[in-house]
Amino acid sequence: MKLDNRADIDRIKQSALNRYHGDLLDLNGPAHWQRVWQNAQLLIPHTKANVTVVELFCYLHDCCRVHGGHEPEHGLAATKFIEQHKEEYSFLSPKEYQLLLTACTEHTFLQHSNNPTIATCWDANRLDLGRHGICPKAQFLITQAAKDLELINSAYQNSLND
Repeated sequence: MKLDNRADIDRIKQSALNRYHGDLLDLNGPAHWQRVWQNAQLLIPHTKANVTVVELFCYLHDCCRVHGGHEPEHGLAATKFIEQHKEEYSFLSPKEYQLLLTACTEHTFLQHSNNPTIATCWDANRLDLGRHGICPKAQFLITQAAKDLELINSAYQNSLND
């Protein structure tokens, strides 16, 4: 990531927060996004995922939720939100932009990806299942890094403590 992209990323994160219509303290709200980013930062050195795409996913994947319940279309809604503001993502390469769209759209429907960036996004999100009282299980994670039992337990405890 180029250093000058930090302002773009911060602006997009604020835009996601402004877009979010759910309760700020909701299980899928901003505190969850931050924990997903914390999880991702532990995975990225091992998965070699694209840092920029993963960070953007962490803050965008649930920004279009309207309540804490079952909303299977929220990932697609996040993708539409991104597409509506495509000019804000001009610092991404076409490949990075497409990875972000795919990661957001499919995170509620698909279980597996061979792409290390998408897999990192989804694993970072799944490692925060403790917010729903669910301890992540290694067999439902994709990357070897996420399957580490110490990491799973640590992420689970973090999600319970927030």
